[in-house]
Amino acid sequence: MKNPNEPRRVLVIQTAFLGDIVLTIPLIRALKKYRPEIELFFLTTPVGKSLLEDQHSIDKIIVYDKKGEDKGSVSLFRKIKEIKKYHIDTVLSPHRSFRSGIIALLSGAKVRIGYNLPYLIPFYTVRLKRHKDMHEIDRILSLLKPLNLKLSADDRYPSLKTKNTIRHQGVIGIAPGSVWGTKQWTEEGYAGLIKQLHEKGYGIVLIGSSSDKKITDRIKAVAGVELNDMTGKTDLKGLVELLSSLTLLVTNDNGAMQVAQSVNTPIVAIFGPTVPEQGFAPIRPNTIVLENEGLYCRPCSAHGPMECPEGHFLCMKAITPDVVFRAAEKMLGGDA
Repeated sequence: MKNPNEPRRVLVIQTAFLGDIVLTIPLIRALKKYRPEIELFFLTTPVGKSLLEDQHSIDKIIVYDKKGEDKGSVSLFRKIKEIKKYHIDTVLSPHRSFRSGIIALLSGAKVRIGYNLPYLIPFYTVRLKRHKDMHEIDRILSLLKPLNLKLSADDRYPSLKTKNTIRHQGVIGIAPGSVWGTKQWTEEGYAGLIKQLHEKGYGIVLIGSSSDKKITDRIKAVAGVELNDMTGKTDLKGLVELLSSLTLLVTNDNGAMQVAQSVNTPIVAIFGPTVPEQGFAPIRPNTIVLENEGLYCRPCSAHGPMECPEGHFLCMKAITPDVVFRAAEKMLGGDA
């Protein structure tokens, strides 16, 4: 006989940025892998839907466009009313927002699993400590502990299915954008790196959303070499396919970095105001993280502000094109 207390209809809430959604993939896959009988619902943004709608682990994606058509309190409660129709019995919320807490509380679920943060305590029936010294993937996976799932080491890796089966040897992606200004390595640095890579005969692909177009245009103009500019030319599914075709991605700490690790593309990641110890660096072994270690002001915030609080921006300016080029050569098996 089935245990009536076992979860049957589970809602996972993750309406943060693209990178956060990617880091939630291990939890989603583990739920379906070890509890295939569960009907799994995922509340996410339009970006999250585009990323995950073909991934087969989720039974239903519920789109919450909190910055668009679902903006405001009236739309919030309309969305909660929609969620209640699915008779959810268990909620897991990696998203730490007050709004996600309200959604969990009013979802109708008797079991609501979240973090033991002071402002979230009223919303969750099971509250777990969010360990600052853990990787974000492990922090998210810790929400599965009350369900008694025994995970393997491979369950930690974000993984997205792609149609692409070919990696183009010697083709390197450059993803210079970020939502946060100080997470962006200097445009001069990227232009200098592109020149060095081009001189070595590597193919270069500029990658970014339409909001990164001004940045990539300036980098392209300063570099002055032939390259493939894909800025704003792919939707999210196209980005997944593009990243899976590259030999290497050189990137800031951004969403493209997280998507790249989910398709097992080697990465050189440039960290400035943030540090890997905060838990958001790629965890796959085919990654090099570059940073100005020991700088007194790092990390300056959880995300990295739009401008350097100290006015010197040494966390990024001290990382030279030569340093990044040597790391790229090392990842590519060249003469580092």
